[in-house]
Amino acid sequence: MTFAAAHRPVAWARSLAFAVLSGIATAPFLLLWPLILAPRGVVWAIVRVHIAVQVALLRRVAGVGYRVTGLENLPDGPCVLASRHEAMWETIFLPWILGNPAVILKHEILGYPVAGPVARKLGHIGVDRSGDLEAAKRSFDQARDEARAGRSVLIFPSGTRDPAEKSSVQGGVAVLYRHLKLPCVPIVLNSGRHWVYRSWLRLPGTIRIEILPPIPPGLRTAEFMERLQTAMAREVGDDGG
Repeated sequence: MTFAAAHRPVAWARSLAFAVLSGIATAPFLLLWPLILAPRGVVWAIVRVHIAVQVALLRRVAGVGYRVTGLENLPDGPCVLASRHEAMWETIFLPWILGNPAVILKHEILGYPVAGPVARKLGHIGVDRSGDLEAAKRSFDQARDEARAGRSVLIFPSGTRDPAEKSSVQGGVAVLYRHLKLPCVPIVLNSGRHWVYRSWLRLPGTIRIEILPPIPPGLRTAEFMERLQTAMAREVGDDGG
């Protein structure tokens, strides 16, 4: 995305205002912390409201909205949701948009203050990337259990937000695909154009999320990886700002 240099000071000011107001808006939810002991549905309801507040602030203060296309491509039952990863935006907002799937995330996140206990409560799944095969098996078994309970599983196949690797596909997604025996729905987006990597700068415009037709279960690994790689490399246009 090209963004006129003359507009940068305004974007910085709006981004700073969003960061401040986002923190202020989060404070009341911290008062509800004892409800972390409540059932998962109650915790998710609170998280949904918090995210909705953040969505509204992001749009009204920083000028960043979003638009989803392809919702008709989501199966009626659980599936593997494989999303391109360009920014922290999708880790926060995609679960809100997609109805609280179980998210595959770095195991370290489960140890973060506030975010870690909430992630564990919501049944998100930490993956140990140290190469421990037993730990990896436990994670995939947990994903299978969530899917059997009727819940989709969201994974970011690149494993990184680095712009140079945004279209890459690591082998873990193929293991998950084989393990769950479910269709895989590719999701591409352009969040990195508006939620800048390793920066609190938010550039105004519309984040576009495209949900692509599902890849059927049961394909050979090579064919599955080729189809998913092609999907992840799809260019997503920009609605501007």
